[in-house]
Amino acid sequence: MRTKLLSAAAALVAIAAVAPASAATFAVNDTVGNTAKGGSFTGTPGANGTFNGTFGVQNIALGNFSEIFTFTLPTDGFGSGSVTSIASGKLMSTTDINFTSVFFNGTAAAMMPNGRFEFASLELVPITAGQLNTLTVNGFSYGGASIGGSLSFTPTAVPEAATWAMMLVGFGMMGAGLRYGRRKSTVAFA
Repeated sequence: MRTKLLSAAAALVAIAAVAPASAATFAVNDTVGNTAKGGSFTGTPGANGTFNGTFGVQNIALGNFSEIFTFTLPTDGFGSGSVTSIASGKLMSTTDINFTSVFFNGTAAAMMPNGRFEFASLELVPITAGQLNTLTVNGFSYGGASIGGSLSFTPTAVPEAATWAMMLVGFGMMGAGLRYGRRKSTVAFA
């Protein structure tokens, strides 16, 4: 019995020692229209499997554009985010931009165009582990506009392998204790 318990404990330690996957990849691509300069997309892991990402593209040339930001994450969960642009000059100056559509994994963003200020946001879009996720920003630039934004990711509450292993070992130990812990008592009369 002790050998079985020691083997189970050793297996638990081995499973707990395996680090959970925490790799994520981020990229920015120009796909339609003008070539932008200074495109970036970075992600930072946070506590409990969360990720925060920031992205931006500067100096989008005159005309229609489509900027696509792609990323993969190691766990299932939900993503939320926003995209903004603020013209530093008058309407239709070189730094002005108009969003025509914003999509996150095919879900259309709520947009609030307001002259010099463009804003789009999405909340709780499903994210699948290891799958390519896409944020697409389409619009019209007046010749030198920039866009920027942020995304946040929260994993769904699924226990990791080490948690499952500890639960199973715990149930096994409880069962063993119940099975072998009962001592047959003999009542003797004098």
